Amino acid sequence: MAAENPPATYKLSFITSQPDAAESALEDFGATIWATEAAIANSETGGTRFEVYFDTRPDMSALALPQDAKPLLEALPQKDWVAESQEGLPPVIVPPFHLHGRHDAPRSGGWRDIEIQAATAFGSGHHGTTQGCLVLLSDYLKRHKPRHSADIGCGTGVLAIAMAKSRLRDILASDIDPDAVRVARQNMRANKVAPFTTGFTSIGMAHRHYHGRRFDLIVANILAGPLRQLAGDFNRHLAPTGRVIIAGILNEQTRRVIARYRAEGLIVERKIVIGAWTSLCFRR
Repeated sequence: MAAENPPATYKLSFITSQPDAAESALEDFGATIWATEAAIANSETGGTRFEVYFDTRPDMSALALPQDAKPLLEALPQKDWVAESQEGLPPVIVPPFHLHGRHDAPRSGGWRDIEIQAATAFGSGHHGTTQGCLVLLSDYLKRHKPRHSADIGCGTGVLAIAMAKSRLRDILASDIDPDAVRVARQNMRANKVAPFTTGFTSIGMAHRHYHGRRFDLIVANILAGPLRQLAGDFNRHLAPTGRVIIAGILNEQTRRVIARYRAEGLIVERKIVIGAWTSLCFRR
């Protein structure tokens, strides 16, 4: 039987001088994967360039971008872009974690090897948000061993697997996307940590698995908008001495996110900046 063609991918490109407004518009639109960079080359007169990816053709009439944005939507050739891009990706090393694909060999010694295949879900570990979370997680686990942990918006399961590889034994991992949960479970089995993790579909912390529970550690690598919306839930479900580690925040969004968590009585314990992205660890 011939292999099925991978789904078509659409790329939306535009430049704007109002990146915060563009971020808010994309979040409201439901976009989940995009990249940004300073637009300074050739005839570009400054601002921020956005490249946004969709697996179905988006309804552009429902996207309220800033007025100076001139969006260009194009269909990309039908390829397995994730698999193709992963072939040349080097391992990600955030001591003691070593993230790699099937094409790389695990490391010996005290390294905590994590084999990740992104498949249709976002998260091979190469993004600055994931790396920032791993740095904060590694730092936290040097001084604490949480009994109950949660990974909200788990994607491919990188952070949940990292926690399980660190000998944590009660880990909930959820995502709004059923495909992401399916991939996360596959990766958990491949890394032999499935007995210590429970993966399921959930909008935020609305699932019954979260009801009435407190967690010593909550991690969430999603987007700034949902992170602000979830601040109250995180506070309600956080143990008195617990920590919240969050990422997916563009540097220019950091102040607003911190202000929202401060309103819940949570203060920044540590901040990591990798490229355009900020990751934060909060405590009470």
